[in-house]
Amino acid sequence: MTRIKAPARICLFGDHQDYLGLPVIACAIDRYIEFNALPNSSNTLRFDFIDLNEKRSVNLDQQYNNFGPRDYILSSLYLLQQRGIQLESGYDIEVYGNIPINAGLSSSSAFVVAWITLLLKLSSRLNDYTAVEIGQMGYEAECVLHKEAGGKMDQYTAAIGNTVYIDTSRDLSYESLIFPTDALLVANSGIPKETLDGLRTLNERTHAAIAKVTQQYPDLEIAKVGLGELGQYLKFLDEEQGLLFEAAVRNHTLTLEAVKGIRLGTADPSFLGALMYEHHKVLRDFLNITTPEIDALVNAAMDAGAFGCKIVGSGGGGCIACIAPQAKKDEILSALNAAGAAVAFEAMISEGAKELAE
Repeated sequence: MTRIKAPARICLFGDHQDYLGLPVIACAIDRYIEFNALPNSSNTLRFDFIDLNEKRSVNLDQQYNNFGPRDYILSSLYLLQQRGIQLESGYDIEVYGNIPINAGLSSSSAFVVAWITLLLKLSSRLNDYTAVEIGQMGYEAECVLHKEAGGKMDQYTAAIGNTVYIDTSRDLSYESLIFPTDALLVANSGIPKETLDGLRTLNERTHAAIAKVTQQYPDLEIAKVGLGELGQYLKFLDEEQGLLFEAAVRNHTLTLEAVKGIRLGTADPSFLGALMYEHHKVLRDFLNITTPEIDALVNAAMDAGAFGCKIVGSGGGGCIACIAPQAKKDEILSALNAAGAAVAFEAMISEGAKELAE
């Protein structure tokens, strides 16, 4: 049996930045999607999605380019086929995991990265690719081929693992970081996060706001705009566009401040937690992606002594993440449960996608 797993991810800094080509800081956590594959005597991939109680078969002779929305099984097969990689025989494949679905922890990206890693392993090609190259293939299979709105953060983090600073303006660009945290807590609101359509709308609206400013300043690069320069650009935008433009600049500034402190070794959990909470306030007040349930969880954790909290993912529901003192984690988890969390837990930073022992 061949066993592969890939982790969930938390965006620590930079939500709604990767589709703008701006950097992000994310970490993989110890929640996983796992694939177990056994060869069979057919020319068919027979999937058993255990958690969903669903099954599917894919004939290896069929055309892979005729995939529907979010059919990442076929889009991944097609992507690898274009690279000359294809399975020669069938397999029985079990798929299961403990990542909450549609909760902002990138279960879909963990699925895609684990699936591509499995395909490479079964094709004896896994050693030909680095982790970041597998992350790039995951991004192409999930977002590029499906014309979806997301950026590279999710797939890169699932493939590389641990904590990464990703320059999303360039392919295959990342830096591994040591993230100083006492306790990293996650709470699921139980409210499904926004659909891909919601993410696409915010993406398009933000790009439109930036484009409107570039009509006046053709050489403008959003990555080079500082907070002190906002006034000269906001005057060309209406209120909604101004909020989106300012959010991009504020979130970028916070991400750069966080990575600078981590690199220099001057950022402790209290400092990073404070930055995280400032990031959350931008997501809440400028991008308007929180909900009453999310806000209640964040407020409960902060009142119970968390260093900082933020919503995770595209918004409209899903999870929050908290940087917390180890000594107060139980108190904070209790507060999160009392505030309505469907589930709250301490997360450990994890390795990226990998093969498991049989």
